[in-house]
Amino acid sequence: MDKIELAFKKLEEALKVAKLNFKNGYYSASTNRLYYTVFYVAKALLLKKGKNPKTQSGTIAIFGLEYVINGEFNKDVSKLFSGLEDDRGNADYDFSFESTKEVAKTDYLNAKVFIEECKKFL
Repeated sequence: MDKIELAFKKLEEALKVAKLNFKNGYYSASTNRLYYTVFYVAKALLLKKGKNPKTQSGTIAIFGLEYVINGEFNKDVSKLFSGLEDDRGNADYDFSFESTKEVAKTDYLNAKVFIEECKKFL
């Protein structure tokens, strides 16, 4: 199994866990896993181009350079990546932030849109 296939395997697992967390009312945990679904698919696209950033911030930056700035990737959809990153940061690190069912549902829908856009490039 190559690295792109492994990234998709991790994506599928994270998506399943996000759904389970959502179903059980663990909205912050669901948001965390949803962020990682978009991270993994973005990483897969970068691997396809021979890029392998070692950090999350590097992945986001290089994804922007390789796919968004040149106009290949829908800019509005690309913003969903940073939005999910913000929500995950709040859910994981801001103890005063309370994730809600609505936030987690929006994150789920945004992750699905981002993943579908990425699949166009594989």
